[in-house]
Amino acid sequence: MPVPAFTIDGVLPPFVGPTGPGGAASDMSPYEVSSVEVVTALGTTTHRRAILRRWIEHRQQLRAIDVVNGFQWLDGSFVEDKIPNDLDIVTFFHRPANALDSIALGALIAGNGHLFRRGQVKPAFNLDAFFVDLNSHSEQIVSYTRYLLGLFSHRRGDSLWKGMLQVRLENVVDDESALAEMDQLDAITAAGGAT
Repeated sequence: MPVPAFTIDGVLPPFVGPTGPGGAASDMSPYEVSSVEVVTALGTTTHRRAILRRWIEHRQQLRAIDVVNGFQWLDGSFVEDKIPNDLDIVTFFHRPANALDSIALGALIAGNGHLFRRGQVKPAFNLDAFFVDLNSHSEQIVSYTRYLLGLFSHRRGDSLWKGMLQVRLENVVDDESALAEMDQLDAITAAGGAT
């Protein structure tokens, strides 16, 4: 599904289609999209594309340490019709083969704090990052996901219900295509174009 258009309130809709939130799962937030679709729909300014480049760089660096399976939720002011400060992401990931036990996972995270620790990810990548370990206990996953869904499915300030996007981690080629698309848009801007 492509990225839905903003509502009159300037947010992604929490659901699309005539049957409401009881319809098809694909008609409900978070909407599964590609990185190219994110760039096409939301990379509308040089500032937004700079944030998206940092997001893709973060994804590339996660893959470099074998965090390659899972998906990310995208939310925050970036997926609203406004000038964003950053991009909020929740990375749902399966542990790499070399970090299947808790001790090894802790060592992986400690050795790569700039990729995992919220206070380090923000200045390094302009992302407000959260992580859900899909190899942890099922009740823990459900509880933390419930918290994150409640946190990110409503706009700060007025609690308006809004939608999010979901992008798979595995699609390296799509991320490369998204970077190429941003290069083209930046070239148009540099040549005096509208974006």
